[in-house]
Amino acid sequence: MDIPARIQAIKDADPNWRRDPRTLEIAKLAWGAECHVNASGIFCPREEEVVARCGKATATVGLCKVRENVWVFCTRLATCISGFSYAPSVWSAKPYETEADAKRAGIRELLDRIAEKKGHSETEKVELSVIRAKLREQAAQPTLF
Repeated sequence: MDIPARIQAIKDADPNWRRDPRTLEIAKLAWGAECHVNASGIFCPREEEVVARCGKATATVGLCKVRENVWVFCTRLATCISGFSYAPSVWSAKPYETEADAKRAGIRELLDRIAEKKGHSETEKVELSVIRAKLREQAAQPTLF
């Protein structure tokens, strides 16, 4: 899909792309968005699925169907001490043809983002180790979802 290239062209053409509501409308057209896109360019609604859990730590993939054959994802990791998250945006998301493809990409992103995360406490270290193992298992067996 050429959506990321079209979005980059929109950004390159207007240095105020984040603040101009007309630019957001052009970006929504580039995506062909049939779902709701809020004023910040976030795709809504999204279904969130916990893909791995251990103790207080959870790894989540959020999925949104933009239109037929176009899915986007976002990820979230929460531990007892730290975490990260973001929402899928017209400005930065990558399109995937199927929900399963988007979910797999989300799992791979989680694995990449926490590969080097060591953990601040012994509990967090153990939880992250288990989360990584569960994510690797899912990434190795894509036919299970």
